[in-house]
Amino acid sequence: MKRMLLILLAIMMMSSLTFTASAENGRRVAKDGAQMQTDDPAMPTRLPPENGTKILLHFGDTVIPGVLNDSETAQALIAKLPYTQHMSRYSHDFCGVTEDLPYNEEEEHYGWLNGDIDYATDAPYFTILFEDQDESEIYGSQVNIGVITCPLADIAALSGSYDVLIELDESEDETAMQMKINETPVAVVWEDNDSVTALKELAQNGLTIQMTMYGGFEQVGSIGKRLPSQDAQTSTSSGDIVLYSDSQLVVFYGHNSWAYTRLGHITDKTAEEMRELLSNGDVTITISVP
Repeated sequence: MKRMLLILLAIMMMSSLTFTASAENGRRVAKDGAQMQTDDPAMPTRLPPENGTKILLHFGDTVIPGVLNDSETAQALIAKLPYTQHMSRYSHDFCGVTEDLPYNEEEEHYGWLNGDIDYATDAPYFTILFEDQDESEIYGSQVNIGVITCPLADIAALSGSYDVLIELDESEDETAMQMKINETPVAVVWEDNDSVTALKELAQNGLTIQMTMYGGFEQVGSIGKRLPSQDAQTSTSSGDIVLYSDSQLVVFYGHNSWAYTRLGHITDKTAEEMRELLSNGDVTITISVP
């Protein structure tokens, strides 16, 4: 029996070495050609594609925003939306068997970047990968179709199995809020809660907030009115927008942990770009509803 276990272990090690060697010897890997950020490990590594299709994935009461790219596989999925996909939590991803989707063999790759939404061509599986990118290149036969746009911890905190409703994100309509930091517009995925609803009411005629640098990781400013809040202990990352003490807007270019109410997250700026916007003096934030 011991001899058999040693043989099986040797086979497994050889298989692992073969997969790794394949990735190193000309095989396409997830980072090839990818637009990436490496400043903030709390956020997805892959930057969302410009002009991609925004989606919402409903894991029960938790909504995970994402952006799909223009690949053949992603477009086939978009044509099915709204679509319900059964998914279960595993060590580094949420995954579920899905319908066969078309794909370009030239886009198949090994591994993933944290935050990737992938289609595994040999199963087929629909998967959202949020951990272990540095050890991922032993896994092949995947096509990237997009990326989530929220902190990785939002999905990593979930467990169990879900019937996940995937739908188009139609929140950016004529009533959606727009935000500027000084004169720089930023793209925000706003939370769906009473605090954001109240903030939107204030922003109907334009809302200007004078911000002050604080702590080397945030800018904070008075909204001028108390808003409903649902404070909870929160670990923030660069780009997060929160409500503090019912009446203070906080925008982060670093990290902190405190009791906040989440308002939204800036999705189109890297951690370095957020630092450039917010760490060089006090700023003015304007929020409006077009």
